[in-house]
Amino acid sequence: MTGHRILVLGDSYMTAEVFVSAFARRGLAVDAATVTLAAPTWPTDAVHEFEGDPAEVARLAAGYDVLAVHAAPVTAEVLAALPGLQLVGCARGGPVNVDLAAAQGRGIRVTTTPGKNAEAVADLTIGFLISLIRNVPASLRDVDQRLADGLPLAESTFEGARWFGREVGTIRLGLIGYGNVARLVSTRARALGATVTAYDPYVDASTVEGVRIVDDLDELLAGSDVVSVHARATADNRHLLGAAQLATMPAGSYLINTARETLVDESAMLAALRSGHLAGVALDVNEPDGPWRELVGEPNLVLTPHLAGATLETLARGGDMLAAEVEAFIAGRDLRWER
Repeated sequence: MTGHRILVLGDSYMTAEVFVSAFARRGLAVDAATVTLAAPTWPTDAVHEFEGDPAEVARLAAGYDVLAVHAAPVTAEVLAALPGLQLVGCARGGPVNVDLAAAQGRGIRVTTTPGKNAEAVADLTIGFLISLIRNVPASLRDVDQRLADGLPLAESTFEGARWFGREVGTIRLGLIGYGNVARLVSTRARALGATVTAYDPYVDASTVEGVRIVDDLDELLAGSDVVSVHARATADNRHLLGAAQLATMPAGSYLINTARETLVDESAMLAALRSGHLAGVALDVNEPDGPWRELVGEPNLVLTPHLAGATLETLARGGDMLAAEVEAFIAGRDLRWER
């Protein structure tokens, strides 16, 4: 299609084959390699959530003018070692593994794939919601305990009386943040009959239909049976939900976090769960230095290892979005998701 030399770098999460297939569907010939798990030998202060050694990336990408990555670190040192590089495509919502300032300083364009995992995260959020309000976590643990004690699974037709829950159509769902994922969660929840309210200071309420937008977080918390967190983490909103905010939620309410671990004070959350103020919690993210080992044993808590976006469709969508951006770059068109 052109004389541009394109390198795709896969990793343990998004393989090179995913990139190659996506680019091939657009008639783009690429070279492919895979970064290895190794301790970095070059500085990495300006990037995070990466896989591979910057020195390896620089070696592999030498001579290419387009570089497509998922988790490979693209540091200032890597960029300095690649004088012919014109475009870095990062198959993530935010280019956290790319030194954006260094790229811009060298006139190297950077593009991303925002929202590629939104459908997957929205699906899991609804799964969490139903699981919590129907007492699935505690009932599963009860089944395990019955097995350990040598008891039958159900001795009576009326065993369900121990697990009365709620139906989605009666639920008041509060969404913190109203971006790509939250909007999809809202659509799914409202299709099941839930009433949805959202808090997002960056959203114009007049542009939203079917969802009440409030400008006060406490109002959202106080009026929600289930609160689901979808805000982008910033330096200013660490522990957005702390003890005071959790106390504002109705007794017996539920909390879901599929966004970022820094948004919830997990120690305060654990106290609210153990006191019974929170009836259940579902987390797909957790604070590495928080009480996650204690959380694992809580009967009314679901804890998954950051798998919300881990679907085959998410990978394919990310590859397709990035291939489209590279195609536009080669054709001299505007890039839809350029940073």
